[in-house]
Amino acid sequence: MDEQAWEREFAGRDRLPEHRDPTPGRQGRTPERQDRMPGRQDRLPAGRAEDSGGVTQVHEPGTLPVDPETPDRLRAWELLPDDVRAKTLEKAGRSLVWWARVYSDGTPFALVLGDRGLCRVQPVYHNGRAQEHRGERARVEPGSLRTRSFDARPPRAGGGAGAAPGRPGAPVERLVLDPPEAQGVLGHFPLDVQDFLQRPFLADRRTVTAEWYYEETVEPTHTDLFVLLCLSTDRHVTAIEASRTLEPGATPDRARWHALTCHQARLVPR
Repeated sequence: MDEQAWEREFAGRDRLPEHRDPTPGRQGRTPERQDRMPGRQDRLPAGRAEDSGGVTQVHEPGTLPVDPETPDRLRAWELLPDDVRAKTLEKAGRSLVWWARVYSDGTPFALVLGDRGLCRVQPVYHNGRAQEHRGERARVEPGSLRTRSFDARPPRAGGGAGAAPGRPGAPVERLVLDPPEAQGVLGHFPLDVQDFLQRPFLADRRTVTAEWYYEETVEPTHTDLFVLLCLSTDRHVTAIEASRTLEPGATPDRARWHALTCHQARLVPR
């Protein structure tokens, strides 16, 4: 991997290979899904997230399609060259959230958020074939990383999208997520988790890149879901690793969460 490529700071968008799945946003967040990688950043006057007096939008849970033929994150990770994996872990630092998946042609790509940086690894195509992998890192601002675990509570007591709890009359802050299907992924989480993941971006007024991964295991008595989600701009990143159990016929608001670990950090501007 080109060392200079690794040293280029993330500037609000990933440099994607020309060849990729045509509809990555909806498909995947699992070994069996295709993640949507960063998109355009719509820049408006920025401020401090803590200055926002609004409350974050609540999202409804969406469908999470599964393709059992796609390799899981560990198998996809092992498809990356050894030196690429080693360099990615070196640049990311202590791993907090990570996954790897494959495009429709079987070529792997990966995302790793660590205490030193947010790293993405993408294939580089020449003449229609993947010839190598390129990595890019957005550095985590030292001292800005915050990790929080949440109670395993259902996303909401009753249905209906609205706003997370806040002071009466506070305006609802709605983020522009890319791709929009990320709203359905966010909607599976409890309200306080949704707020934690979205709040750092409220003052930026930029399009927020959403990437996710999930694995589903179906048992006779329940369904287990392991889900990872990362939201980012060139200034902030939030991420979650979580697992839940859902009984047959139950709606997502009745899910039992076993772990909800979230991270927030500021990114060093390029």
